[in-house]
Amino acid sequence: MKPLIRVSEYLKYLGFWALDFVSGSKVRSHLKDIKSILESKDSPQADAIRKDYLENVLQHAVTTTTFYKGFNPNNGLAAFPVINKNTINKNPTHFQSSVFAHTKIKKVTTSGSTGALLSITQNRNKNYRNVADTLYFSNLAGYQVGYKLFYLRHWSNYFKKNKWLLFLQNMYPVEVVGLSDHKIATLIDYIKQDASKKSWLGYASGFDRLCQYLDATASKPLDAGFKSIIAISEHLSEQTRQRMAYYFKTPVVSRYSNMENGIIAQQPTDGSTHFIINWASYHVEILDLEQDIPVAPGAIGRIVITDLFNYATPLIRYDTGDLGAIDHSVSPPVFTNIEGRRYDAIFNTDGQMVSPLLISSMVNYQGVLQAQLIQEHKKHYVLKLNVTDAFKQEAQLINDFKAFLGEDAEIALRYVNDIPLLNSGKRKIAINTYTQQT
Repeated sequence: MKPLIRVSEYLKYLGFWALDFVSGSKVRSHLKDIKSILESKDSPQADAIRKDYLENVLQHAVTTTTFYKGFNPNNGLAAFPVINKNTINKNPTHFQSSVFAHTKIKKVTTSGSTGALLSITQNRNKNYRNVADTLYFSNLAGYQVGYKLFYLRHWSNYFKKNKWLLFLQNMYPVEVVGLSDHKIATLIDYIKQDASKKSWLGYASGFDRLCQYLDATASKPLDAGFKSIIAISEHLSEQTRQRMAYYFKTPVVSRYSNMENGIIAQQPTDGSTHFIINWASYHVEILDLEQDIPVAPGAIGRIVITDLFNYATPLIRYDTGDLGAIDHSVSPPVFTNIEGRRYDAIFNTDGQMVSPLLISSMVNYQGVLQAQLIQEHKKHYVLKLNVTDAFKQEAQLINDFKAFLGEDAEIALRYVNDIPLLNSGKRKIAINTYTQQT
C-alpha cells in the first residue's frame, strides 16, 4: 500500500507544478523571488527589489484609488496615513483600484472574531504571491506539496472546500468546534492507519485539545509520518509545542498571518522563539500605541504593514490590530515576539503591558486543562480555570500571578467546566474588558 501512496503524493506534486506551468509558472516565479529576497542577507540587490516593490505600490495607489489620490509617493511611506479595518469599512470603494473595477478578482473576508468584519479584493498576482508565500514558509517547516495536510480549524461555510479540491490539495479538514474525545479517538485511529507523509496546520487551541486527550489516555508517540506542525491564529503555549512535538515526532512552529494579507511571519524549526518576517511581500513597521511614530528599537508597539502585492485594494500602513516587537540588530530583522490583539493585552496594576507568554506559563500546573485571564478593572482580574481533581495549587497560582500583575492585584478565581470557543473556532487566553471601555 505504501508504494501506491508515495506515487499518489508524487502525482499530486507533479500535478500542482504542471498546472502552474500551464498558467505561465507564476507561482514558481514568485517562489524564486521570495527565496532570493529572504535568503540574501545584507544584499543590496534584495533591498533594491523591495524598494521598487514599495515605490510601485505607492505610485499605483495614488493614481488609481480615491483614498490615496492626494498623497505624494515621493515623500516616502511616512507621508501616508495609518489605516485600520474601520478606516476601510467607512468607504470601502475608496480603497479599490480603478484598474480592477471591471475584472474578475478574489474577495476575502476576515472572520470578525477579534475585531471589525472586513472584506477586501485581491488581484490575481496577489493570489499567486500568497500561494508562493505559503509554499515557502510551509517548506521551511518541513511540508512539501503532495503531503496529506490535516487542517484543524473552524470550517464555516466561507472556508469549506468541495471534495474534488480537497483531493487535489490532499487536505483532510478537521473541525475544531465540538472536538470530542470520540472524534479525536476516531481521528487518531485514522492517522495511525494512513501511511502517507503528513502535516498538521491548525489553531493552537485545537492542538491543546489534542494533547489533553493524548495525555489523558497515556498515549505513546505516534509513528505516523508527520513532517511538519504549524500553529496558526492563536498564541501557542510552550507546553503545547512540546507535547505536540512529543506525540507527532516533528518540530512545532507558530505562524503569524491574517486573512486580508497572508503570511506575515513564522518561527524557524530550530526551537527559536523569534519569527522570520516575510520582508519579501510586506513592509513592516512597529508604531507607538497612541501615536503614529516608530517605537524605540526592540520596544512593543502596533504591527503596521504595507502589502507590496495587493493592487486591487492597496493596503498601505495597515494597522493589523496586533502588537509585537522587532529586533533590528540581526539581518534581516525578526519579530522577537508577537503579543496578539491590542484590545486583548493585559496590563499590570502599574499600567505596564504583560506578555501573554507569561500568562500561558503561569497555568502549567497539574490538573489545569484550560485557563483565561480577564482584566475587568485597573487592579481587578478574573482567572477562569477548567481543572481536574488533580489541581491543588490555588494559593500558589494566585501568588504567581501577583508576581507579574502586582502585589496589589485583586485576582478572583472562577472555576468553569469549559472555556468556550469563539464563533470563529478560536479561543482567547486573555481578554481586557477594562481598556475596551476606556
